[in-house]
Amino acid sequence: MWDLMDKIISKIEIKDKKVLIEIDGEYHLFLYTRDLRKQKFKIIVVEGQALSDEDYAVLLNHVISRGKRRIMYLLGKQDYPKSKLEEKLAKNGYIDIHINEILKLFIDKGFVDDTKLVNRRVETFKGYKSKKEIEYKLRTGGFTSEDIKEAIHNQFSEEDELSSAIKLLNKRFMLKKIRLEENELKQKALGYLSRKGYPINICFKAFEVFITKDEE
Repeated sequence: MWDLMDKIISKIEIKDKKVLIEIDGEYHLFLYTRDLRKQKFKIIVVEGQALSDEDYAVLLNHVISRGKRRIMYLLGKQDYPKSKLEEKLAKNGYIDIHINEILKLFIDKGFVDDTKLVNRRVETFKGYKSKKEIEYKLRTGGFTSEDIKEAIHNQFSEEDELSSAIKLLNKRFMLKKIRLEENELKQKALGYLSRKGYPINICFKAFEVFITKDEE
């Protein structure tokens, strides 16, 4: 999995309760300061120390196991796309090669599945958001353009967008329907839907349904 040849601890830095360890001149991994109370790490973590295969494996196994526990904690609270988990691990101090190894088990077991997750998100959002809003929400949520495009194609239709627009008008303008003249109500309603990202044809169709509903 890793090249275990000629590994030397070239620098150790303690920062924010973390022991940052450089190996062969590059930052490689971290331990928590509390880990140094354990004898196995006291022996291994010495600046200038040449690491045996066994000692290096001890450090890596600890880091990978700790990272997996972190992911289990995060996924226990909510679902995340792969990119967001990668960001969180990187922010915590893990490097790419370790992040890939940490996430591999969760991807292989289906606990991290961007395709399924993005489809669930679209299914949830389509009842009250426009297509543009959904696309923005998913992009900022860490999904790829390809996954977003495919999920919207599979899960979202023009009828869904019209339905959500009508729901928003009923929620926001039902009482105003009584107080405002139709032209003023139309202006406000169309402006509201447009700011929400609905295309103009959906805006007009939704308003027509909204304004005529009580007349049927």
